[in-house]
Amino acid sequence: MGDSGSEGASAHYVLATGADGEQRLRLLDTVYGPSTDRLLADLDVRPGMTVADVGCGVGVVACWLGRRVGATGSVVGVDLSEEQLALARRDAAAQGLSWARFIAADACDTGLPRGSFDLVCCRSLLSHLRQPARALHEMSALLKDGGVLLSEDVDMTVVSSDPPSAAYARVAELLSGICRHIGSDPAMGAHLQALFRKVGYSRPQVRVDRPAFRAGESKRLWEYTFLELAPAFLDAGITTAAEVAALTAELARLGTDDATVVLHAPKYQVWARKGRTD
Repeated sequence: MGDSGSEGASAHYVLATGADGEQRLRLLDTVYGPSTDRLLADLDVRPGMTVADVGCGVGVVACWLGRRVGATGSVVGVDLSEEQLALARRDAAAQGLSWARFIAADACDTGLPRGSFDLVCCRSLLSHLRQPARALHEMSALLKDGGVLLSEDVDMTVVSSDPPSAAYARVAELLSGICRHIGSDPAMGAHLQALFRKVGYSRPQVRVDRPAFRAGESKRLWEYTFLELAPAFLDAGITTAAEVAALTAELARLGTDDATVVLHAPKYQVWARKGRTD
């Protein structure tokens, strides 16, 4: 689970925001960022383009886009969390990206001008939303004819390890449970292409990235996500304090066990050009 962003998301975004969630979000970018960068490069994001990053969180992708489009282009990051946006503005300023701006708005009603952007994207946003099609419709409306709509999201139902472990199987169950509790889709990544079709894109393109790690901090992304979500699991009544304690200990053991590989949730990348049927 990733960035915050919409349709009253503050009421049901259950991960930490601002400085409390920054470390995990930057680790998420370490794990999933390389495939994002590759795809954006393949989509020919270049100087002079106008782009919007919806549910931008702490601005990692928005700043990457800002460097790519340069001073002749423009970037706007959209998020509901002022805590996230403050960090995004700080990093953009530190990188000299004066053409990147960040606004607080709902992903389903951004207030941005229609038909104005060459690229509109989101990452780890739609899996948090009760009405993801509304957000995707809004993003599509912002595009120029021929502009690219891009969404990336994960399928949390298949977080696992090799050899298989009961701990990671249970984490996947709990991730699915909290999504159902807030009314979102834990397998959003796998359903993205169908969502694109629902909002009018007949032939979306699809790539899948499934990182796996034997050692290092990147291996522990979903362990840290579990720890961040533990209070929400307890509030929702889908686990107990005793189980949280047991899982915490076992995940920490697996995280430092070089014989165990953690297979992260696969990230689906789905995109299409507005007005294209090919």
